[in-house]
Amino acid sequence: MSKLTLVHQDDALRLYWHEQHEYYLAEWQPVFRKGDDLKRAYQKCLDAARARRGAPWLADVSKVAVLDRADQQWISDWFFPEFVRAGVRYQAAVRPEREVGKMSTANAAASIAKSRTLEISVHDTRAEAEAAIVAWRKKHADD
Repeated sequence: MSKLTLVHQDDALRLYWHEQHEYYLAEWQPVFRKGDDLKRAYQKCLDAARARRGAPWLADVSKVAVLDRADQQWISDWFFPEFVRAGVRYQAAVRPEREVGKMSTANAAASIAKSRTLEISVHDTRAEAEAAIVAWRKKHADD
């Protein structure tokens, strides 16, 4: 079994480094956070991205229930551009289980999806997302 190293943990986010496949796993927890509380969790993702520039990400948002509209906009307008500036090129995401979560996360990722500066793939399971990361790494091995 592959080793996950815990990088950060709070009530909103568990962030791991996957030793074998060299990617970050952001495991978002089923708690409602907004404003500064949510931004602190996203800042941990930015800090990690800067520490290992170019590493792919697996964002497990399957348990996310809802994001506040203002936070959706902040994620779209500020976080994702900063995430790209931190060197992130690929993210595989596990889709939210609830419809309201699907709408919230889609709205938050709308602008970055249109800009094509970050490649994002969406999957039903974590295993599928990990397989996509492995395939992406293989495809870009010579980049």
